[in-house]
Amino acid sequence: MQNGARFFAYSTWAIMISLGIIIFTHRFLEASNYDFWLGILAMVFISFLYFNLTFAAVKRFIRKVPVPTNLHMLLSFLIFLPPVVFIFFMSDEIAANELLFAIITAGGCYIGMVIGNKSGIKARYEYIQKLKELQKNG
Repeated sequence: MQNGARFFAYSTWAIMISLGIIIFTHRFLEASNYDFWLGILAMVFISFLYFNLTFAAVKRFIRKVPVPTNLHMLLSFLIFLPPVVFIFFMSDEIAANELLFAIITAGGCYIGMVIGNKSGIKARYEYIQKLKELQKNG
């Protein structure tokens, strides 16, 4: 596995940031106990944060991989795991809407993974072209 050290580094910071996001934002999910639509809005906002985190992590990871890999899927799953585990086992704020939160967050992570992968492939192509140009000129 050529990307072992890079994957370990990316996965550890992504898991820590993912856990930090849910720890600091899970109180907003209490709104789902008072107003269903306000709770959905809070869930979508938190899912948007996970979309951005997944997009950034996958794009950065894919940008410098030497060969194409599917490890970005595992990285996305590792970003998705902390909030779902936290909500299901540690938090009582949204007891009735835990499954809905998991589905909305999974959607955000999935979309971030797909778009981040495409953007990372494009960035990797540009990175390789710059390296070839540097080798040619230097």
